[in-house]
Amino acid sequence: MLSLFDDDPSTEDAPTAPVMMSDLQRSEIRSLFESLEVRTAREQFELVAEVTGTRITSVGQLDGATAHRLIARLQSRMANQGRVSTGSSWDDRTEDTWIDRL
Repeated sequence: MLSLFDDDPSTEDAPTAPVMMSDLQRSEIRSLFESLEVRTAREQFELVAEVTGTRITSVGQLDGATAHRLIARLQSRMANQGRVSTGSSWDDRTEDTWIDRL
């Protein structure tokens, strides 16, 4: 009989390889880069490193989780494109507060 802390070889998880990004994610990233006018591979690799903290040298190195983070952050950049940042989160808010509605 096994106790809670005994090793059970039948339940040990073998390390799994990361799930690579899907074709849909690749297409979405390509579209977002185009919309942001980030066209050269060098610019794209630098932006991937900047927004995800993951430095890659080939698109094939981008796993699904990192691609998901990249897409979210590129979409955020798209949403904020053209907005002037004052450095004040209060002044830069996008929606009115109850004070503004008075």
